[in-house]
Amino acid sequence: MTPLDTAVEQGDEAGARRPRSRWLALAEAMRPHQWLKNLLVFVPALTGVRHFADATPWPAAIGAFVAFSAVASSVYLLNDIFDRRVDRAHPRKRLRPFASGELAIPFGLAASAVLMAGGAILAAAEGILAILALYAAISVVYSARLKTYPLTDVFVLAVLYMMRLFAGGIATGYQVSLWLLGFSAFLFFGLATMKRVEELRGLELRGERTAPGRGYTTDDRPILEIFGCCASFVSALMLALFVQSEASSALYRTLPLLWGAVPLILLWQCRLWLATANGRMHDDPILFTLRDPGSWIIVAAVGALFLAARWF
Repeated sequence: MTPLDTAVEQGDEAGARRPRSRWLALAEAMRPHQWLKNLLVFVPALTGVRHFADATPWPAAIGAFVAFSAVASSVYLLNDIFDRRVDRAHPRKRLRPFASGELAIPFGLAASAVLMAGGAILAAAEGILAILALYAAISVVYSARLKTYPLTDVFVLAVLYMMRLFAGGIATGYQVSLWLLGFSAFLFFGLATMKRVEELRGLELRGERTAPGRGYTTDDRPILEIFGCCASFVSALMLALFVQSEASSALYRTLPLLWGAVPLILLWQCRLWLATANGRMHDDPILFTLRDPGSWIIVAAVGALFLAARWF
């Protein structure tokens, strides 16, 4: 936990940020750490390319990554503008640039429009304009309305994750397999549910029952934990079924190495759930993973196992 997080949780007004340039505030509001989610556009090529040295799919994947990152940041700006009044009641979100008044609304809307246009131009060049437009439309509707509906919100978040996979497959020319879709659907549903559980746990600690702008109450936390944990375990099961399938034998040379990835994927998700249960998650599984050395080791090990199984 950073000093700022500690100060905010304790209600210390000294934790507020000092004045800074609006460009730095804009960079924070764009949430560049969330761009990690857009690395999913590389997955179809990574799992389908026959020769890693083949440079053909990578420029298209990079273009898709930048396009999704620009559009995602555009939507984050709109989301924070929509939610600024609700965010002011949250112990950490109240320090977001729009909620705190650090950024002006017209400036944020202009920046959002520029990012959206830039993303659209790149998407058109990579042949994924239609799917990116659908992604942007769903994201805006989610920010404006859908996130207020219980369970609908986490299903929509899972769909948005999976749309990145589809876009990567279209841009690079590598079709997304049903195995990858099945594994990803449960994994992303679990991560989205985890985020909601953490929010509800924070409400309980503050003595509140409902979150402004959300459709959940603290009574929903136990069942959401069950949904999310089950999804995490099923994602590991889907990976195990893939490893022993004919599809994996056609893609990977050394299948026994892949079995090592199954418990590691489950271990990573269990670490996230444990962090959620003991109050160390702080809103976002992706941000937690970035700050957690144990998660770095697990993710690196999984990647190494897949590469070794593919090429050795």
